[in-house]
Amino acid sequence: MPIFTFTVENKGELDLIIDKIDASEYIQYDIEIPLTILPGEKQEVSFTYDSNQHELGEVRESVRIYCNDPRRKAFSLRVDGYIKEKAAPVVSISPVGISFNLVNDSEGETIGKFILENSGEEGIKITSIKTSADYLIPLISEIELNSGEKENLQVILLKDKVSDKIQEGEIKEYLYLTVAIPIEINK
Repeated sequence: MPIFTFTVENKGELDLIIDKIDASEYIQYDIEIPLTILPGEKQEVSFTYDSNQHELGEVRESVRIYCNDPRRKAFSLRVDGYIKEKAAPVVSISPVGISFNLVNDSEGETIGKFILENSGEEGIKITSIKTSADYLIPLISEIELNSGEKENLQVILLKDKVSDKIQEGEIKEYLYLTVAIPIEINK
């Protein structure tokens, strides 16, 4: 996140007191109000711009600082910029794989479970859930996860169909998730 730092200097003979700061919801600051700056002293003030919740494109924000200066009771700072990309979605899948044992498991179907979790700040859409084999069947075919949501994803192993495909040892199959990424077109 971009950080903007500037210095406030008290060139007067009395204490300079910053008693209020008005800023947009996207801007945070690192000082406690009221802030007293003694005559002849300086104070650095940092503002952090959180672009994660802002729309892509041009940005124009302002910060208004109020103080007890007898000549100028308030002054403004402008933040101008352009947001080119959003934070990437953060989706975790656990466990990272499942294992079916054809010898020990019961006859018929066996169910493997995954947990999908969106720990990103934006929602995410998975438009297709498939496997690499016809004997592995996911119970859902698509899903939307809002920020902070978890969802169980179950995969059924059809044992009667797999026995012809595998003789001895191990075979690896895969779960495929197709993630939809939005594309915005502006005019």
